[in-house]
Amino acid sequence: MPQKPCSSKEFRRTKGNLSSMREHSELLISVRDDISESKVPGSMSPRVHLLRERAAIHGSITQIDEVISQAQTTRSTLSSQRTLLADVQGKLKHLSDRFPIIRGLLGAIRRKRSKDALILSAVIAACTLFLIIYWLSK
Repeated sequence: MPQKPCSSKEFRRTKGNLSSMREHSELLISVRDDISESKVPGSMSPRVHLLRERAAIHGSITQIDEVISQAQTTRSTLSSQRTLLADVQGKLKHLSDRFPIIRGLLGAIRRKRSKDALILSAVIAACTLFLIIYWLSK
């Protein structure tokens, strides 16, 4: 019986099936080799070492990205705080320039407070001194 000539479509399909079967068998051989190497203690293939190193590098890069993201967030927050404080400082300077009486009043309050602190510390020191003298005279 004469054979029918194969069409190019059937040829490509058969060729694709053969290459698929070859890739499948190479993959199985590779997996078997990896399994057998992992069972033997102390010996690992260079491929396994490279895969582990690649995973470690990937983990480090991920952590670095997270740290950089946190640093950028912190930087933007600090920048907005700096802007806010500069605005407040400008407003206070404007108020003190506009109302010199308030500036003088704040200075007087500050001087009175320091004077009161000195008087209070002198009274405490005198009481402590009299207490020590009384205790030693007993």
